[in-house]
Amino acid sequence: MRKYFLVEIVVVIVLGVLFFITQKDETDYQKKEINQLEEKHTNPYVQILEREGKTSSNDVISLAWNQCGGQLWKVQISITPIDSYRVVITKYACTKGGEYRNGQFYEDGKPSTPYPGMEGYSYSGQIIDSNDNIVIDFIGGGDELSVVDTPEGFPLLTILSSFYGASNTSHTYLLYSTSPELKKITEITQPLNMYQVTNGNGSEREVDGFYQDSDGNFLIDRLTTEGTELGKCNACQEWRLETLKLVDGNMVSMGIRDYPENYTRLN
Repeated sequence: MRKYFLVEIVVVIVLGVLFFITQKDETDYQKKEINQLEEKHTNPYVQILEREGKTSSNDVISLAWNQCGGQLWKVQISITPIDSYRVVITKYACTKGGEYRNGQFYEDGKPSTPYPGMEGYSYSGQIIDSNDNIVIDFIGGGDELSVVDTPEGFPLLTILSSFYGASNTSHTYLLYSTSPELKKITEITQPLNMYQVTNGNGSEREVDGFYQDSDGNFLIDRLTTEGTELGKCNACQEWRLETLKLVDGNMVSMGIRDYPENYTRLN
């Protein structure tokens, strides 16, 4: 009887240890996955550069070359002046056949149009001062990089950096003050897109952006996982809603609330 009793104790202990290890592994896996989820929403293209310690426009181009596996073409340069600075954004296209000439794509010597969504565009951006000095040599990358058309009177330069994944789309707003000198204020991850604010009727690739309340304050709404339980996957992760307000040149949180079934802006 004692022998059997000891065996039962050993079995219970072993099962307990295995349960603990299993629970720990599952928790560690969930933590790893949610960390990856947060990474995905801060632009994976940019994160590759940051992990490698690369923060220049040339690094962006080098990475684009490596990821392309074909020919990289410079197809467009946009220059946006603001105060005593210029934002220069260069758009590149990757092809594995054909060529670009003067911004037009050619196949077999004839003008052609790449299949929508398969163009393979990459972007690099710089901010240059009035003396032609490069003040910032890296302002994002990914599938979209553009200067945002903010509401009239909004005082900060806002640049949109976006990444279009197979199962999700991430956006980041990069905010700079340009007077009396250039200064990065903050980054706003996961600003609401038009799909989210129109109950599925708008595009995930279009950001809703800044708006003004009845008192004229500039606000923006974004998604956050703060205060939620750990999700086991992207699709099952719960999101909450945070409203940011421009106060004395900085974006200040007005609080986090549950994501409503029918979204409306704050008044």
